[in-house]
Amino acid sequence: MAFDGHVWIHDGQLYLSGNPHGSPDWDRCFTANPVGIVGVYGGEAILLTGLHTGHVGVRVDLAGADPGAQLERYEDVVEIDFAPTEDELHLVEWAGEDSHPLGPLPAGPGNHRLRYHARGMDAGHDLDTADDGDEEPVDEYLVQVWPARPSMPATLKLTSAYARACQS
Repeated sequence: MAFDGHVWIHDGQLYLSGNPHGSPDWDRCFTANPVGIVGVYGGEAILLTGLHTGHVGVRVDLAGADPGAQLERYEDVVEIDFAPTEDELHLVEWAGEDSHPLGPLPAGPGNHRLRYHARGMDAGHDLDTADDGDEEPVDEYLVQVWPARPSMPATLKLTSAYARACQS
């Protein structure tokens, strides 16, 4: 596990990037290679959250092989190709204001698969803004990244209304 904690988000998004202050280009990510709640352009990804502003729970696993989807624990699960150009990744908060180093990629730069799991997106979207107190996050996310051959984006599970709206 590379990261397990709470992350501050704004505008319903956080990022994966080789740059600790990266702020991926929205139009490129969601025009070039989107799969609903994730947009990717090269080695940068925008991950959408249900909550607009506040803390969400995030876990990131960088693996040497496919760690397996957790379909029972999460409401929404999508996959997409992701091609980091750096040896290390960062989980980056809104507009690059803060970041969390995830460590080195097990197989280095190159084509990877990014699987994004979401739980509580509808509750987060309905709440919109969470207090910055000690309360537990309403929505939680699991990001899995592992080296893989290129393949088509895939929706493995889609149950929340918010994630379904992002697909269209």
